[in-house]
Amino acid sequence: MKKTFITGLLIILFFILDNALMPFLAIKHYYPNTLFIFIICYSIVNGKWQGLWVGAFSGMLQDIFFYNAFGINSLLNMIVCVIAGAIGVNIFKDKRFIPMISTLGLSVLKGLGLFVILFILGQQTNYKNIFFNAIYEMLICIFMYKPIYKLYHKKSMKKDWKF
Repeated sequence: MKKTFITGLLIILFFILDNALMPFLAIKHYYPNTLFIFIICYSIVNGKWQGLWVGAFSGMLQDIFFYNAFGINSLLNMIVCVIAGAIGVNIFKDKRFIPMISTLGLSVLKGLGLFVILFILGQQTNYKNIFFNAIYEMLICIFMYKPIYKLYHKKSMKKDWKF
């Protein structure tokens, strides 16, 4: 229960941070999505099924401001989190390199998915945003992954089975 509460609180915190502070840290109108970075790191550390729920919840929050097509972020975040969870199964989770590269690849994947879906719906988007945001998110992931890994490996965050 504690892990769920802290995860929900972090998702809401990163959502507020994305909408209130990150536009001020933009470099040439490109700024990272810290909520997206968090859910990728969370999924790598905790697995694909927990990442699925985190992706769905965070996607719903992002869809609040995405008035063109509600549900796209939820779907894409769930897919990306399941892939990130599958990546996290076979890696040394205490290292930063694979999560950093995964963030880059999954950010491009989500951006391309969003671009294709919006193109099919007849919405105009700029594809250049995808690659610049992905690079920026990869750089931010270098600093975010280790604290997330340490937080979810604390003894108080692990649920022990009691018989």
